[in-house]
Parts: sequence; structure tokens; C-alpha cells
Amino acid sequence: MTKISLAQSPTRGATATGRQVARHGAVVVLAAFLMVFMLAFLVFSIDMGCKLNAQTELQRSVDAAALAGAGVLVDGTDQAQARALEYIVRNPVGTRVITDEDHIEDAIAEFLAAHEDDVEVKVGYWDASAFDEATGRLGKFIESDVRPSTISVTYQKTDNPYFFAPLFGQKVFGVQAEAIAMYQPREIALVLDLSASMNDDSELGAVDTLGEDAVVANLRQIWEELGSPTYGSMSFDPVYISSTNTNSIKQQLGLRYRQGSHWVEVPYPYPSGSWNDWIDYVKSSSNNSTVKKAGYQKKYGLLTLINYWLERHPSDSATPPLDGVSAQPITAVKDAVEVFMDYIQAVDTDDRIALAIYNAPNGEGKVELGLTDDFEAIVQKAAAAQAGHYHDYTNIAGGLKSARQELDAKGRPNAVKIVVLMTDGNANWANGGYSTSSANQNLLQEAAAAAASGYKVITISLGANADTSIMQQVADITGGTHFNVPGGQAVAAYSDALKDVFHDIARDRPLKIVR
Repeated sequence: MTKISLAQSPTRGATATGRQVARHGAVVVLAAFLMVFMLAFLVFSIDMGCKLNAQTELQRSVDAAALAGAGVLVDGTDQAQARALEYIVRNPVGTRVITDEDHIEDAIAEFLAAHEDDVEVKVGYWDASAFDEATGRLGKFIESDVRPSTISVTYQKTDNPYFFAPLFGQKVFGVQAEAIAMYQPREIALVLDLSASMNDDSELGAVDTLGEDAVVANLRQIWEELGSPTYGSMSFDPVYISSTNTNSIKQQLGLRYRQGSHWVEVPYPYPSGSWNDWIDYVKSSSNNSTVKKAGYQKKYGLLTLINYWLERHPSDSATPPLDGVSAQPITAVKDAVEVFMDYIQAVDTDDRIALAIYNAPNGEGKVELGLTDDFEAIVQKAAAAQAGHYHDYTNIAGGLKSARQELDAKGRPNAVKIVVLMTDGNANWANGGYSTSSANQNLLQEAAAAAASGYKVITISLGANADTSIMQQVADITGGTHFNVPGGQAVAAYSDALKDVFHDIARDRPLKIVR
């Protein structure tokens, strides 16, 4: 029997060839279909990418606008809204062209003409505990013009061009974004220097730096603020008495007089000091005597008496009424604290303030008022202080430690915590005694402890005698800032400079995007 192989079968070969041709045709059709599908997918992907990119850029733009606007809310609603619009223009969507400074005003006007109805900037406050029905989440923006601390920026941009969609009749698309920014609450520990040197610029020792006229005028002002008291026959302007006999001097000043057969003295007015001690102070020939250096040795009068109280007996227990007089630089500090509180309250940021001082009666630091939102109480407590209130020396570390411990114990977990630390002199008290080296070492250790807790320390050096070097070190260790208000200038000048510093600190508020 003859066998025919498949290779030799004409019918089978023709069938295979036809199938191959059919298969090739199907692949071509499928490839064409897939290419159309892939092209459509590519077109869709590119345009979707354009849309997503525009959304991202718009969100970036409104985030920047909200943060910029919130940063100047303290200057007023109009300024905040204007700054928000400016930053939308500075962060354009769909273009890399950034407007230069010379043309920013024109660019803002052009933007408003085209998009005034697309942008909404509102001010108010953020209620973290309120439920927002629109988003279904906790946290709600409440519009309000009363001490606003939060700004909302909404921008709907409807003219974003598609890349390929115009081929299908759709040229532009719209995107919308919202950002809400607010001040982050702060816990601020304000640490004031109440050492005796805080009277120095009102004393005769400041004649060389501030001039005699300025010092004498300030001493006269203090006398008037005390009620212009008189003792014996003394006047404010001192008189020279050459005698070195204390009783004779008192008699010439009318502080000692005969009543019948007895000698009577005018009572010395305050708990510490005496007429005898004051007379010894004025007639002293010591080369270290500030009275002698200023040219007032043996010159007796209310001027040198007030200088005696300021220099020798400044504390609350020694001469209580000094808390209400304009001694300097302590009065400049009080005024600056009041300005600080005014700026803190300019917007409702939920800040709290603590007031700490150095030195306490035991020479350490003391928290006079714990963290509170009663800012008027802070002002009143500071106003009632006087130089050397409890203690004459300067334990800066003690004040910083008290502030740090207050923030540790009572500071809210999510609040930003800072310390504002001020001095007009040099650290000189540590471990219960006088020691500049130990006092400085303790201060740097306290700065390290504050840094470990994450607390920035803003330091203020006030006057020519302040140790600016160590205050700079404290600021550097904690990531804070050092301000120097130099001495050797008129009282009004450093008072204004100190107020400017407190103003800058109050304005430097941390911001955050809450939505």
C-alpha cells in the first residue's frame, strides 16, 4: 500500500496557508485597534496629568497665600487679605513665570480683573472641636472680624488648558483648592531681671554715660512720683556741708532739733536705712563712691537721698514705694511688657504667658505668675516690681530654670514653647553665694536643659553692662535669637528700642496649615 505524507498532501498545505493569511490579517486589525486604544489612553493620561498637576500647583499656591496672609493678621484684616492675594500672584498656576518686584502691583491688579470672582479670602478663627458638616470632619473655620487668628483662602481656576482634549472639542478644565492657616498657640515664659542694677540708669553713677542733666531730671521725676516729700528743711537740690560731724549735719538739715531739753529727730521714712547711714554715704571719700565720682560728695538734699534709696535700699522690703516710680531701666522693661501684652492680644491665638523673675528672696528664680491667658495680670504684676525687689544679685540661671520647669509642668503638649530671657548685667550669684564663674556655668547648663526640652530661648541684653557674649551663647544653644539694646543712650532711646524688641517677639508667631 502506498502511503502519502502530510507534507505531500496538497489539500492540507493549502488549508494551512489560508489559515496563516487569516491569522496575519487578524493581528493587523487587532494591532490597529490596540494602537487606537493606546493613543486614546495616552491622550487621556497626558490630559489627566495636566489636570492633576494644575490641582497640585493650585493647592501649593493657596497654601502659600494662606500662610502669608495669616502671618500679617496682626496688622489687620485688609493687610492679611492683600498679602494672600499677593502670594497667589507670586505662585502662579500653569506657568513658571514669577512676577518681579517692580511689576507686582500691576500683576495683582491684572489678576483681580480676571479672577476677582474666583478667589475668596476670609478671616476668623479655627474651632478644632467643632464638627464641620461640609467635610464630615472635626475642625471648623468660623468667619469673624473680632481678633481673627485664622485665614481661609479658596481659589477656583476655570481656564486651565487641556493638551489634547481640544481635538475633541473640550479646551479648558477647572480646579479648586482651599487652604486654612492659623497661628499656632504658644506657651511663653517671660523672665525678667529684678536685680538691683535695674536702677542703674537713674543713679548718679550713670552721669558719665547719660549726662548729669538727664540723671538729675530723672531723680527729680522720681521724687515727684513719691509725692514730693520733704524731711526737715531739706530741698531737692542738695547743699554742700563741709562738716563731718553727723549730728551737726542733721541739725543743719533740720533732721535733728531740740524740743525742750531733748533732741528730737525727724523719723526716717522707710524700714531699711537711716539718716546716719545716708549721711555717711554722702560724705564718703571712697574712690568707689558713685556720689563722689559724680561730684556730689558732701552735698545733702533730697536728690542724694533718693539716689541712696535706689542704690543702697532698692528692695520692696526696704523702700516699698519704689515700685511706682520711673527708675530706669526697670521702668522701660515694665513699659515694654505692657506693649508685649498688647501685641499678644492683637489676635486671638490662644497664647498663654508665665512671668518668672530672678532673684527670689533665697537668691534663686521664682515664678510670679504661672501660665495664664490673663495678660492684664501679667502687666500688673510686672508693674508692681522694682529693682532688687527680693535680692540684689543676678542669678540668670535661676530665672531660666524656673521658666523651664513651668513649661515642663504646665505647658500644653501641642503648643510652641519659648522663653524670653532678659538681663542688664552679668550673672554673679550661684549656689547660695557670689560667684561669676559658677553663675555663668549654671546658666549654660540651664540653656542646654532648655534645648533638650525643645524650648527656644530669646535673649535680650539691655544696657552697656549686660554680658552680651553669654546671652548670645544661650540663644545659640537653644536655637533662639539674641537682641542687644545698647546702653550709653538716652532713656527714651533704649525704652523705644526695648519696645521694638518685644514687638518683634510678639509678631513672630508660628503658623500652621490646619486644612
